[in-house]
Amino acid sequence: MFQFTDMFNSEEQIAQHVLKIRLEIGLTQEQFAAKLGVSFPTVNRWENKKTKPSPLAIQKLQKLLSALKKKKSPSQESMKEIEANDALEHKKIAHKATV
Repeated sequence: MFQFTDMFNSEEQIAQHVLKIRLEIGLTQEQFAAKLGVSFPTVNRWENKKTKPSPLAIQKLQKLLSALKKKKSPSQESMKEIEANDALEHKKIAHKATV
């Protein structure tokens, strides 16, 4: 089982697992960020291998990972919808940055 607390985890490994957890829960990056008490750009940076989660965020991610073992993942269709919502949020942010 993946452990976020392993000091040898690369940004890529963490990014893959953050994305997996978020999609299994069925949340957009924005919703996932709110659930963890971090900003949307923070989750985006984790998933894009720019930064690693803080120790507090890692604790929250571990709890979510544990809780996921008891739940089943959403359908492929809902995952596509989540990814589409993420893409829309990225466009909105990019547009705001250029204005």
